[in-house]
Amino acid sequence: MEFDVRKYATLARIKLTEEEQTRYQKDLEEILGHVTELTKVKTEGVEPMTGGTELRNVFREDAPGEKDVFAPAFPEESNGHLKVPKILDYEA
Repeated sequence: MEFDVRKYATLARIKLTEEEQTRYQKDLEEILGHVTELTKVKTEGVEPMTGGTELRNVFREDAPGEKDVFAPAFPEESNGHLKVPKILDYEA
């Protein structure tokens, strides 16, 4: 499979040295060669995978938790929300 690195570098407005063009051209041709090999794999009758794991998501009710756990770290409160110290000091 042919891939012209210079063409796509130009389209992406990426400046490459001659050495980089040569190296990337070689690397991409090797990668595309591996992809071409994958097209030869017989996949008829193989069940598709959706993530490679049998783990399932465990859902729980999204409910407010105990804020008393955090009270020592955030002693101030405003409108039912914990206040945190200011970390940025700039005027908008």
